Amino acid sequence: GQENGFHIHEKGDCSSGDGMSTGGHFNPTNKPHGPQDADHHAGDLPALKADAQGNAELRVVLRGLAIGQGATDIVGKGLIVHAQPDDYRTQPTGNAGARIACAVIQRMR
Repeated sequence: GQENGFHIHEKGDCSSGDGMSTGGHFNPTNKPHGPQDADHHAGDLPALKADAQGNAELRVVLRGLAIGQGATDIVGKGLIVHAQPDDYRTQPTGNAGARIACAVIQRMR
């Protein structure tokens, strides 16, 4: 299956058509880009791994993020799927390539 970089980005704005309107990775604590078990942007997520039919499921505990309050609040931020895998080394992006899907994180109604 395919592996894709997956990140929370600074702005909840998918209007540009190429995902660039979401800005850079969400990084309120000013860390370098990296994997979950090392220093990393708050918005650095584990890779999405799709099966042969293109379905992906991710279950992960994200430490240091908040819902609805403070500097680490992810509500209203952008969520981006990248075309390539994240190498978790290249700064500041992980060399994950083009932004191929965009969403805005919202509270459920």
